[in-house]
Amino acid sequence: MITLSKICIPLLLCLFTTGTGFCQQTKKAKIAVIQATALPRQDPFMGDYDPDMVRPQMMAHFDKLLGLFEEAGEMGADLVCGPEDMQHIGAYGLHIDVLDPETGKIFADALAVPVPGPLTDRVSEIAKRYNMYIIAPIYEADGDKVYNTAVVFDRSGKIMGKHRKTILPVMETWLISVGDEFEVYETDFGNIAIATCWELFYPEISTIYALKGADIIFNPTMGRDNLPGQSLATAHMYITRARDNSVYIAPVILGDDGNGIIDFDGNVIAEAVGKKDVVIMAEIDFARERVNDSKWWETINGTNNIKAIHYKSRRPGIYQLLTDPNPPILDRYKDIHLTTGDRERQLKAVREVDYGPNKK
Repeated sequence: MITLSKICIPLLLCLFTTGTGFCQQTKKAKIAVIQATALPRQDPFMGDYDPDMVRPQMMAHFDKLLGLFEEAGEMGADLVCGPEDMQHIGAYGLHIDVLDPETGKIFADALAVPVPGPLTDRVSEIAKRYNMYIIAPIYEADGDKVYNTAVVFDRSGKIMGKHRKTILPVMETWLISVGDEFEVYETDFGNIAIATCWELFYPEISTIYALKGADIIFNPTMGRDNLPGQSLATAHMYITRARDNSVYIAPVILGDDGNGIIDFDGNVIAEAVGKKDVVIMAEIDFARERVNDSKWWETINGTNNIKAIHYKSRRPGIYQLLTDPNPPILDRYKDIHLTTGDRERQLKAVREVDYGPNKK
């Protein structure tokens, strides 16, 4: 059931607080990520591989994650984010010589879906029913290209945008196209951004988001940063990104650890280590700024706002090397050639890692 307060409070703020035609952000919000375990999928490397089971297993996994979205809605979440690859098909990207019997395409490509389309329509219905924002990462088919896309839905179920992953691990480049935008989405409580998986490994990306005004960066991913089975307090990259940019970081991964929310001071404020198939949620006041409590610090700097000091002290004119396509470090690796774009080497690599019974 949609609570009346979720609808009325933002509306009243628009009508009576601002005195203008623009809606003021309410700032406080319940932010949720889902912690889900994976359902089985087929493995083309193995002798019992059954292509007819691929799509049913994909949909069973997707349905399970949607069930957790609904649970987040029942808990009153204002926003919920799912893990990277909600179809659970990313591993098929290794099998570039395995074709889909239905379409004749490479299997991983054949399983990507249009946006909007039947899968996103189901997410849209949940967003609308519970009056909450949703981030749903899926593999998107657009013409002859496939993207690793995080689709963003507003409270009415409308698609307000989609973030296409911009930097891909080498294996993913074999089939997936890249996006080129770093979008920040304004909600009625704050500004959100998405850094999918490997993107968060690049500090420039989270900085760009912070410079654009992002308050929280979601990291739907396939690779954890915390030590296995341990708290996000061991996830040093996440903590560093949060503190470097004074933003919240929210990682989301399949499994029973590695999910949660880290605040702009690098503190873990929500997680559920060891619990299976749960919703992790924290109420965040996005009006709260990162400050230094020292009066001396405030007097010397003219403010105690750490984020303001940090960004007002930037010297972007001396950062040109960050956008140089051929920085000096690449001279060290001039003899290294990735498999990206080299189908012959990719097929050879697949055969070398094939651990199935029919390995030749």
